[in-house]
Amino acid sequence: MYFRGVSLTLANTDYVTMGEVDPTIPPSSLILKLAVTNDSIRYFVQSVTHSQIVFFASHTLHHVDGEDDLFNRLQRIFEREDVLQLSYSKVLLGVNSHYSLLPADIDFTHLNEDEITVRQRISIANLDMVFPVGLKLLNKVNSLFRRCEILHLSSSLLNILPYYLQEEHNKLFVNVDFGEFEVIRFNDDGYLQLMNRYPYKTASDLLYFLLLCAEELKLDREVVDLVLIGEVDMQSEIYALCYEYFRNIDFVQQPMYLYFTRAFDLLPKHLHFNLYNLSE
Repeated sequence: MYFRGVSLTLANTDYVTMGEVDPTIPPSSLILKLAVTNDSIRYFVQSVTHSQIVFFASHTLHHVDGEDDLFNRLQRIFEREDVLQLSYSKVLLGVNSHYSLLPADIDFTHLNEDEITVRQRISIANLDMVFPVGLKLLNKVNSLFRRCEILHLSSSLLNILPYYLQEEHNKLFVNVDFGEFEVIRFNDDGYLQLMNRYPYKTASDLLYFLLLCAEELKLDREVVDLVLIGEVDMQSEIYALCYEYFRNIDFVQQPMYLYFTRAFDLLPKHLHFNLYNLSE
């Protein structure tokens, strides 16, 4: 099973893959990290023994007509791609629904017959991330994958970003997605100070909310390091506007604990950061 640098367009889908799954490696030594949203179906394959990302695929979805259409597309992608059908040691499904952050000992009840409430412990912050998952999605995923665990994509930011504060604490992290973004800030002691999600339609919208956060946190934009994550690059309008208002801008770097095969040399490591860092 070998894939590298493939890019093509299928019906209502842009499809990109990179990397290689070695057929001699037992699937039981691999983890599948899968994200399903109305905009895309993406996944990484990680080797457990080498802490290495070996394969990636992304389906950008167009004209999704409701949940049933999304689930049917997931089914067709699963049936078409042998990589998804391997017997992985575990499957981590990352969802991107709205969430609440609560102290670990606070009770929370969510009543909706079409959803279940997942409460994910964020041990490093002593918080629970609480979020809904639709029963249709849960049933579909459980019918396709065994040993599947539901996690929130944003949980990886809480788990991994504190390690980027070891040399410099004065950072403001911005995770950019399509149509919304998150602002994450830790205080000088490394404790979470702010994590909030905002909708945006234009780069100016994003900048407006970002400047409000900086003002509320009393951050000096001449000093703070603005660290960008996700769907943004140096050629984007978002970057250009941020550069006008923040002196120090950088993209999050590849984590030290995780490695990528050479096929990923040209992949910006801030892209899909929350998915490949997804962990229990």
